[in-house]
Amino acid sequence: MLDIYYTDPSTTDMPDDPSGLELAGSIDLDAHRSLAVLFDKGSLAGAGLKYFEDSFLQPAQITTLMKIFTTNVSELGGNRGALDAFAAMRSLFEAALVRGAGLVAFCD
Repeated sequence: MLDIYYTDPSTTDMPDDPSGLELAGSIDLDAHRSLAVLFDKGSLAGAGLKYFEDSFLQPAQITTLMKIFTTNVSELGGNRGALDAFAAMRSLFEAALVRGAGLVAFCD
């Protein structure tokens, strides 16, 4: 499971652990794989959220990922599982953007 937490907008470095951070959500391996094409595009644009690595996204990178997700959703086709995972991640990104927060992800 990849657990994703909100960070304060002023955070500039990856925290060592999630202590004191608010859980934004989680994504399991199958859901992450179903969105691989979108996450790969994000990584190429400097906004990587890999499954087996801890990650830190600043608000500008979340904006980039959000744009990539929304402009490329058609690449998921009619895969219901992928579309459900897409909706969950979009919601998580939107919540972070509303807060002006960054996101950190810890693979457990």
